[in-house]
Amino acid sequence: MVGVLSSEHAATAAASDVRRRSITQRELIPLMLTLKWRLWKRSYRKNIGKLIGTVFGALYGIGGLVGLAFLFLGTTLWSGEGEVFPLIIRGLGSVTVLLWLLIPVLAFGVDDTLDPRSFALFPRSARELQPGMFAAAAMSLPTLFTVLAVGVATAFEVLWLVVYGQGPVWIVAALVVLVPANLAAVALCLLLPRAWFAHSASRSSSRSGRELGGIVAMIVMFIAIYGFSLGMQSLDGIDVEQLVRWAPIAVEVAAWTPLGAPFAVPMDLAEGRALTAAARTLISAVSLVVVWRWWRRSIDVALTSALSGDASSGTTKVSPLVPRFVRPSAFGAVLGRSLRYWRRDTRYLAAIGIYPVMLIFLTAMGFMLPETRAMMLTIVVMMGGFTSISVANEIGYDGPAGWVNITAGLPARANLLGRIAAIAIIMGPPVLLITAIVPALYGMGQLVPLTMLGALGMMLTGWGLSLLVGVLLPYPTSAPGTNPMKDKSASSGNAMLAMTIASLGLFVPQLPAIGVATWGLITGDLTIQLIAGAMSVLLGAVAFVVGAKIATRRLDRRYPDLFQKVRSHV
Repeated sequence: MVGVLSSEHAATAAASDVRRRSITQRELIPLMLTLKWRLWKRSYRKNIGKLIGTVFGALYGIGGLVGLAFLFLGTTLWSGEGEVFPLIIRGLGSVTVLLWLLIPVLAFGVDDTLDPRSFALFPRSARELQPGMFAAAAMSLPTLFTVLAVGVATAFEVLWLVVYGQGPVWIVAALVVLVPANLAAVALCLLLPRAWFAHSASRSSSRSGRELGGIVAMIVMFIAIYGFSLGMQSLDGIDVEQLVRWAPIAVEVAAWTPLGAPFAVPMDLAEGRALTAAARTLISAVSLVVVWRWWRRSIDVALTSALSGDASSGTTKVSPLVPRFVRPSAFGAVLGRSLRYWRRDTRYLAAIGIYPVMLIFLTAMGFMLPETRAMMLTIVVMMGGFTSISVANEIGYDGPAGWVNITAGLPARANLLGRIAAIAIIMGPPVLLITAIVPALYGMGQLVPLTMLGALGMMLTGWGLSLLVGVLLPYPTSAPGTNPMKDKSASSGNAMLAMTIASLGLFVPQLPAIGVATWGLITGDLTIQLIAGAMSVLLGAVAFVVGAKIATRRLDRRYPDLFQKVRSHV
């Protein structure tokens, strides 16, 4: 393929009497640096948000450098013997390399500026592209601040070696390897995200793979955030002296991994641990070689997959649009289509995937902090209600495909109720099951009827409100398959207004039931609690019926006008 394209380019150039000169390997590196610089500057054109974010990021980076300098001062000149400084260097070094690896993995929506797939049409191999791509990777603010931080650390390491070194021989040996070891650590910081990006590009020729990868990465990011929050909550019951005792062990273990080995080598030599330094030097060298070769292989695969196009297995099963459990009708067709959307479209999958993570987090919080169980249980019921407003912009999700419903003469009632039936099938049973299990786990089994009925009432309210908001305030969304972290639809004023109304309006019809439920919980009367649950379901049913009727009438009269608002994706 590349040979055919190259011959066509050569023929075109010869016909135009254009003399071509091949770019040498030495010229390719500055060329890619120039390309990266121009792309970086262009990304700020008419992007005030990114410019403001960069300014704030730079200010935070400067503040971090100042704080780092004071930390090193406190552990060298101001600490007496300076025994903590090697521990700080090893620990911060490991965390720095780990962050460089985790940020591109968890912060989904961050792309490699010089995507290797963009070079697929050029007659260049991964071996030729890799040095220029590595040099271009250094042109970024995170790299700049990482280099500055390592420079500050290097200066204080020299100071520590001179003041607290074990002896002249070990001090000289540590000084000799100090700069190369720190540069190797910086190189590893740059290589890890580049290799990950290229690996992701090589495995994302399938559209479904890209979409699923985005959802999985987003869920992993939320799990990491909630896990960290739970860990911080649990610190109240941990002895600080125990943490201090375990910290050196954890840092020592990290120093035996590729994450901390490069930064640990100079400190090992300064402490007279020659064999340990040699072993960690070997770990660092092997890590650099392995990551470099992994990156090269991923670039090769990405270049090939980009030329071959989107992967397709050709084994897709064709199933009837109308599910078997409903009779063939317009309602059944909409229900079947919506169920497929919830299974395939990342915009829907993101809504499904995040709720289990949040519910597990809330349940765990109740176990870790028993005094918060009542509040956590209340939030679980509310989360069940919030699942219902995931369909508050169904007309907007249709986008340009909405014309099919108009030209086919699809009844508005079937169009709306089929969508609600789909989310009820998907989210209804899990929400009711969770609101039954969590009170039992908390030892509050007497509250199961109230929590289940309350969740059902809130879901009914949310479904009716979603129908109403969806036909009154539809807004254009990103295209199907869009990465959830890149969805720009929620940034519009209409979107924020619609979501605010849907979120707050969820509680308005339920206020009488909430008041009676509060009364029943205070008095402990199970009869009053059952009445509150029945009121919640009744009020939710009324809200659903009213919302469905108003939404059906408006959609019948104004569907073409609503379509004009959402006919183009953002």
